Amino acid sequence: MTIRNNHTITPRVVTFEDAMNLAIGRAKELVSCLIKERGHAKPPFLPQEFARLTGIKQIIKAELGKTSAVLLRFGDGHVIKVNQNHNLTRQNFSCAHEIGHNLLRELKIGLNTENIEYRTFDPQAPGRIVEKARERLCDIVATELLMPEFVFRKYLSGFGVSVHSIERLANVFKVSIRAAAWRIAEVSQEPCIAVFWKPWPRNRPKGLRLAWRVGPGRKSRGKADYMPVRPLVRHTSMLYKAYQNDSPVKSSKDFKLDNIKKRLPMESKGFGYGETRYVISLAFPDR
Repeated sequence: MTIRNNHTITPRVVTFEDAMNLAIGRAKELVSCLIKERGHAKPPFLPQEFARLTGIKQIIKAELGKTSAVLLRFGDGHVIKVNQNHNLTRQNFSCAHEIGHNLLRELKIGLNTENIEYRTFDPQAPGRIVEKARERLCDIVATELLMPEFVFRKYLSGFGVSVHSIERLANVFKVSIRAAAWRIAEVSQEPCIAVFWKPWPRNRPKGLRLAWRVGPGRKSRGKADYMPVRPLVRHTSMLYKAYQNDSPVKSSKDFKLDNIKKRLPMESKGFGYGETRYVISLAFPDR
C-alpha cells in the first residue's frame, strides 16, 4: 500500500512488458550501486541497504493489522512502515515492494490496459487492472533487489537445480521459500517450472490443488507457461506423499503448453506445519 501526496506526475504509457523491463533495469542499477558501495556481492541484499539510495530515510516496524507495509512520502524523505507481526522474510519482501513503488514513480510509468492480461471477471474496470499490474511490477522489483539475477544464478549453480536447494537459497538470501522457488524458475539456466500446491479441501485435506506456477523463465503472460493438465492431486498420488512427509519425492505429471501435452519429471517437497503446510514442485521440461 502506498500513501501519496498531492504532487501530480504525468506518466508515459507503455505496455506491461516494457514497464517490466524498465523496472528491472532500474532495480539492477540500484544493485550495482550497492555492490560498488559495499565492495562485494555477497547476499543477503536487505531493503535497509537500498532505502537510503531511494530517498527513504527510515524503516519502522509498527502494528499495521492486515497491511503488510505502507510507504509514507514527506518533503524531507520517505518512511516505510512494515508490519511487526510478520516474519522477517515477509518484512524484507514487503519493504522491497514499497521501494518498488518509489522506483515506478521515479520512472513515471503508466500502463496501457489493452496490453495487460485480464485476470478479473470485470474487464470494464481498467483502473483496478492497472493497479494489480502495478503491484505485480513492485513484486518484480522486490525480487530483483533481494535476489539479484546474476548473484542468485551463481548460488543456484553451486547448489544445483533441485527442491533440495530451495530452502538453502531462501536462507542465504533471507527470503521466503515461495519467493526462492519462484526465482529458481525465473533464472535457472536449465528450464524449470515451479508449482505451488495447497491442501484441498483446506479443513480436512485429502489431496492438493494448484495455487500457482511459474516458468520456465520469466514470463509476463501466463499463457506462455506450462500448466499442469490436472490441477487437483489425490491423496493416493506420489506427489501427495511430499505433503505427508518431509523427504523430497520424485514423480511425473502431465503439463500442457497451448495444444501440446508432455509428461515431465518432477521433484516435490513439503514445507510448513499444520494449517500452513504446502508443497512446492520443480518440473523439468528438458529432462
